[in-house]
Amino acid sequence: MGPRASVDTLRFIVVGGGIAGLTCAYLLKKAGHRVVVLEKSLRVEQMTIQHGGLRVPPNMTRLLQELPGARALLRTKATKITGVLFHQCDSNNTAPELLGKMVHAEDMMNDLGADFYSITHKDFHDYLLSLCNSAAVELHYDFEVEDIITGMPGPTVIGKSGEIVTGNIVIGADGKNSVTRKVLLDEEHKTEDEAEDETENEAEEVGSLGTNGSSGLEKPAFPPLDALIGATMSIPISLIKSDPELASFLQVTEQEIYGKMFMGNGTNIFIAQYGPDQYELGLTYSTPPAFDVKDEDWLSGGTSTKDILEKVEEYDSRIKKLIQLVPTCHWNVQNVHSLSRYVSKLDQVVVIGDAAHATYINGTHNTGAAFEDAFTLGQLFSRLPPSDSKSNASLLLNGYQQIRQKRTHALEESSMDTMILMGLVPGPERDGRNNGLRLTLSLEGLMTQR
Repeated sequence: MGPRASVDTLRFIVVGGGIAGLTCAYLLKKAGHRVVVLEKSLRVEQMTIQHGGLRVPPNMTRLLQELPGARALLRTKATKITGVLFHQCDSNNTAPELLGKMVHAEDMMNDLGADFYSITHKDFHDYLLSLCNSAAVELHYDFEVEDIITGMPGPTVIGKSGEIVTGNIVIGADGKNSVTRKVLLDEEHKTEDEAEDETENEAEEVGSLGTNGSSGLEKPAFPPLDALIGATMSIPISLIKSDPELASFLQVTEQEIYGKMFMGNGTNIFIAQYGPDQYELGLTYSTPPAFDVKDEDWLSGGTSTKDILEKVEEYDSRIKKLIQLVPTCHWNVQNVHSLSRYVSKLDQVVVIGDAAHATYINGTHNTGAAFEDAFTLGQLFSRLPPSDSKSNASLLLNGYQQIRQKRTHALEESSMDTMILMGLVPGPERDGRNNGLRLTLSLEGLMTQR
């Protein structure tokens, strides 16, 4: 771009070089904007990490296929998931009972316009990084953000080593432990404090406040979860295939590949193939565990899988055997913040992905929601010529707010409902769930007889 473009176009500072950050950076750069990505880890650390996988639901697949090389990526590096099998595990260590089956039928997937895939985090991240490099996105590694200051003429990002980066809009794609989110939380707390002061003043004048400060709203039936807790581990498929018992248990075939949901007492375990070489196992708690869990950085070495074995007593012995194949797992703690807005008051900071919402990491829509956020923001800022985007930035950011927040709140609620449903403890609610799942097998039998 020429000198005029460098002045008139927006400069975006993307905090975080993960899936959401790289996707958004690529789309904004291709639209003609100036983009810099600040990633706290070293590039060599990202290159050496092999663990982790992500699910690509149809909504994400449709968007992904608009990017160059995506279809080849899915064909060679991803696994097309045929459906999900649901099993009940009991504490007597008997074989898990197959309760239900969800099939991604061809006509259903045709209606959705795309298939359901899974892929390793490394393969997908490497693909996005190659797109950013091809578009000449400016990438800075080993840059850990300490603070973000908003105000005129624009936001300033300060690194822990004292580095300063300035621009027009900061995009917080820095995950569940987001530093960028703090700008929005501080604004919300300030607004709440101001509202409380106004309420107190009105109370003194009118004297009409209730004695208990109640809002008059009904309390929820169940205490809301303020944190989503789980653990993940990656298992080379070669280790599974070398054990006939495990290979048969997981039905490792080249044709139909199902994810397997094992439902325990207060927890669930989901196991699926992620690409040609890797399986992922995710343990999720439906209720807060009765022990302390520390969140682990994705680039850390993780902790011993012995920690998981102590928590899965009711599960099938083959699941325990599967866990013992690899030495480490990663614990995740996602705090639920329920932001009222994803865009700051001065329209200088916007959050996407896990920085914005808590769609739980072991669930279906965690990566999809983040990818949709990034795609929406990137597409909105590509609708106008780059030189016109600066004067229309507030309008475009408001569009992102209107499009995404309702959608992601719905995903948060549905994913949390699923998380709780899949880990119900013995009782009438679990019996009702299991009876409902059994109907899917009965219906499948009826369809087969026709």
